[in-house]
Amino acid sequence: MADSAQPPGDADGPATDEPAAADVDLTELDIQERIALATAQQPAIGLFLVLFSLFAFTFFIALALVYPTVAGLFIIVLLVIALIGSGLYFLLR
Repeated sequence: MADSAQPPGDADGPATDEPAAADVDLTELDIQERIALATAQQPAIGLFLVLFSLFAFTFFIALALVYPTVAGLFIIVLLVIALIGSGLYFLLR
């Protein structure tokens, strides 16, 4: 059999110069790249999270129209939790 009939990559190693999956360290990715990777691996979960977030947002709008004081308290609690979470993130990073 002639040398040209060999499958690509058999004689000289891999046919491409791309790193293997084990060579990629997930700690090197930033948050946007991690979200894109997770969405590419499981698109159904990404779609579910988007739809669930939209439902939660419409629920919050309805709550704000009926009970604006309760919705305001929810916003204050959410901002406090976000500040604590971001502070812990930057502290432990």
